[in-house]
Amino acid sequence: MPKSKIFALVLVSFISGIFLRSVEKIPTALAAGIFVFAIFVILRTRRAPQGAVPRRFTNAPQIVFGVCILSFAFGIWKSSTTFDYSGLPASQNIAGKIISFEGKIAEEPDRRIDYAQYVVENETIGKVLVKTDLYPEYFYGDIVKIRGKVETPENGAGSGFDYKNYLAKDGIFLASRYPKIDLTARPTASFYGRLLEFKKSFVGKINDLLAEPQASFLAALLVGARRSLPADLTDAFNKTGTSHIIAISGYNISIISIVLMNFLGFLFFPRRLIFWLVGISLVLFTLVAGAGASVVRAAIMGGLLILAKREGRMYRMTNAIIFAGAVMLFLNPYLLRYDAGFQLSFLSALGLIYISPYLEKKFSRLTDFLSLRSNLAATLSAQIATLPIIIFSFGRFSVVSVLANVLILPAVPFTMLFGFLAGLAAFVSLKIASVFIFPTWFALSYQIWIVKILSALPFASIPI
Repeated sequence: MPKSKIFALVLVSFISGIFLRSVEKIPTALAAGIFVFAIFVILRTRRAPQGAVPRRFTNAPQIVFGVCILSFAFGIWKSSTTFDYSGLPASQNIAGKIISFEGKIAEEPDRRIDYAQYVVENETIGKVLVKTDLYPEYFYGDIVKIRGKVETPENGAGSGFDYKNYLAKDGIFLASRYPKIDLTARPTASFYGRLLEFKKSFVGKINDLLAEPQASFLAALLVGARRSLPADLTDAFNKTGTSHIIAISGYNISIISIVLMNFLGFLFFPRRLIFWLVGISLVLFTLVAGAGASVVRAAIMGGLLILAKREGRMYRMTNAIIFAGAVMLFLNPYLLRYDAGFQLSFLSALGLIYISPYLEKKFSRLTDFLSLRSNLAATLSAQIATLPIIIFSFGRFSVVSVLANVLILPAVPFTMLFGFLAGLAAFVSLKIASVFIFPTWFALSYQIWIVKILSALPFASIPI
């Protein structure tokens, strides 16, 4: 068996161990038994009698099997240590009590239409999710003093959404609603803080240039700021299976990157130049979006696919993608079950590697004008691979999804390019920015029109 396949099997075994523990609590005795069995299999192969055939050939499958079982057991152990952790010791007995504590706003503020949420980190009790009014406004890095009631996050009755583990994914085990907040200090912004400041200013410039809903749509496309999207437009994206466009994940980054690469290839750009242009665009997108953990994970997955596309052998990147996924899960096992962005990133990458080439052959009779055939194959392959996650996450199947994506995706790179240039130009002059904003507005309006028309069809989506 080739070493590359052995490497992939070991990684998949580790991921399988994490998955099993994420859906079912494994008794310690059973986990220990699996570990002992793996060691027994490996040690037993060392005692295999030597004959005429070299031992490495007779025992290799058994050794691989033993190492895979050992990797599976390690996955169970790693995820168990993570899932069994419920916060710092000092946070265990304060749920339901009114307390005072001081902490730093440790993540990008989450501002919604009528409230704001801040993750405040205290050295003693850990991270606390604080829900409060929109104003006064606080920023990443601010030191604040909180006084209020803290609770253990609970899942909504009948919602089916595991909110408690969703927060635990980010190390949050306590929450507080509308406590008293006092600003203690506002230190000099760090590099990450400056990125978030630029992101906020960038979104502000977009709002100066465009009216709604185009402004919110462009902000969602460029920096993942989808919180301010009108509810009816968000629902239209969900019904048409195009919500991935406005969500930062490896899914949308991969699709958009490949569509952009196909478009530049259609314009006869050299392959090496295309690689660098898309790669630089990916880095700029990551920085403008705030370079948060989810953005970086998505960029890594998208970057690997760009590299694979450059080499012309997509399947060669399978091990790299599985390895990247395994490393991310080693650092945070919660991602496998409780982070839809990670799931979409991982599955869409595999779909683009294995399903897209097959579909391109099946669509050989279609014209590839404006890379229509390549974009259709990429879109459909990613959607096939991610269909189970989309149905599970959104509870519906979009009948018009393929049509909507084929009509919209070719316009997305164009929209992002001119929208990005308009946003940057607005820092210099709104008049200069207006040169780029009209084509951006036209492309945004076209996509919104397509989404609304298709979502209005009675058979657009089927509840599952």
